[in-house]
Amino acid sequence: MTPNYLDVALEAVKEAEQIILKYLDSGVRAELKEDQSPVTVADREAEEKIKQVILSQFPDHTFYGEEGEKIDLENHHGYTWIIDPIDGTKSYLRHNPLFATQLALLHNGEFVIGVSNAPLLHELVYAEKGKGCFFNDQPIKVSEISTVEDAYMSFGSLKYFTKHNNIDQLLSLAESAKWARGIGDFWSYHLLAQGKLDIMIEADTKLWDIAAMKVIIEEAGGTVSQLDGSPVDYTTTTFLATNGKLHQQIIDQFNAKI
Repeated sequence: MTPNYLDVALEAVKEAEQIILKYLDSGVRAELKEDQSPVTVADREAEEKIKQVILSQFPDHTFYGEEGEKIDLENHHGYTWIIDPIDGTKSYLRHNPLFATQLALLHNGEFVIGVSNAPLLHELVYAEKGKGCFFNDQPIKVSEISTVEDAYMSFGSLKYFTKHNNIDQLLSLAESAKWARGIGDFWSYHLLAQGKLDIMIEADTKLWDIAAMKVIIEEAGGTVSQLDGSPVDYTTTTFLATNGKLHQQIIDQFNAKI
């Protein structure tokens, strides 16, 4: 019998968790990559462990990882796993619990599996296209909030909104919302998928940061796009996730001239 892709994904992130926690307890140090973001031995070994687990079951699959192999995704065919071994390395280095392993599966250009595992929060969120979304094995759904004035909103790093000249739009939207806080990247999506948040906005992101979240949010009943409303694909650099009911309102308000 062919192994289930989701089962293998869950096994892979749990194997990676052991490595990540081992180095956390030993006081791991970071190096700086070319883009000045930190990377640790835990990042690299966790990514390699995920690849080993997957290749043991699917030897013909390929990878697009933050720290390692990056297959060319243009005109994508076959199965490619998108890996972010530690989303939140800066948090990890300070023993802040806001870090997680992100793993997604791309099949012929379509995102079909998303897994997000946050060891110190004891949160495992996962989804398979067409089969719903789960939080620690319990099904979850997004909220039913339908107006921005009633919405809870989160957002990514403010410096990127400033960098891309849309900080005024973010602040205007934050003023309209009932509640607005920047409370962390992956965790905001966990909360959104559970119906505890309604909007999450990122002005600058990478594929490995949002690939798993695309499947998770959509399977929880929500909607995702780029900030201009265009579809999410392998070239995506901005990300908007909502409960669906608010999505067009947010796109229109965010892209309105200030």
